[in-house]
This record gives sequence, structure tokens and C-alpha cells, in this order.
Amino acid sequence: MDENHERRALLLHLGGVLRTASLLMEHEGLEQTLGELIEGQPLLADVPLLEYAYERMTVPEFAAAALRAFCLWPQLLLETPLDHAALAAPVREHLFAGNPQGWSAYAASLQADVPWFGKPAAVPNGHSGDLDVRRTA
Repeated sequence: MDENHERRALLLHLGGVLRTASLLMEHEGLEQTLGELIEGQPLLADVPLLEYAYERMTVPEFAAAALRAFCLWPQLLLETPLDHAALAAPVREHLFAGNPQGWSAYAASLQADVPWFGKPAAVPNGHSGDLDVRRTA
């Protein structure tokens, strides 16, 4: 897959995240957990980010975590080449800390359009051209 397609897919995903956070903040009962909100609004269960985030996270906690997780994406999506780790790591750290199953499922949901998202990256380890596989994304 070419980088332009991946860049476009990530940009569209970012737009979806911002739209989701905005819609959630408009609901009454902001102190509801995501699980409670999804229970009352079943259509939200199909939103990948909400589907895999902690159900007990409140709407304001989710919105704040999403802003922290994705705030650098516009800048990062303009860089060449794409920095896979810089795009994935903040999402994992802010929205999926302590939730490895949610992270794995969320990353897998993006991998149809962005195959490397959330996967370990092979980087040179400095020893005679060998590759060292590290968890960077």
C-alpha cells in the first residue's frame, strides 16, 4: 500500500475521532461512562475507537485522552516519511493504557487501510546490519 493512501486513511480516521468526541460532548449526562452511553445509544457501539476503549471511562475522560492522543497527528501526517511510532504510541498510551486487548483490537481495525499501524517495527540494532524487532507502534 502506498504512503499517500495510508496518510489519507489516517486523516479520515482523525476526522472521525474529532467528530465522535464532539458528538459525545454534546450529550447530556457528561459523567456517564462510555459503557452507559453506548447502552443508551447502541449505534455508538460500532465506532471502533469507542468499541475498544475502556467502558468505564467517562465522556470527559475520553475526550481529554483523545485530544492528547491525536493532537500531533496533523503535523505528523505532513511529514515524509510517516513516523509510524509517533502516530501510534500516543494513542496506545492515552486511550489504551492498561487495556492491551482493546489496543490490539483497535489497531487491527485500522490495519485494513494502514497495515503497519500498531505492529512492531524492525529497526537496525547497530550490529553488522542485523535487525532488532522493537515495539514502536
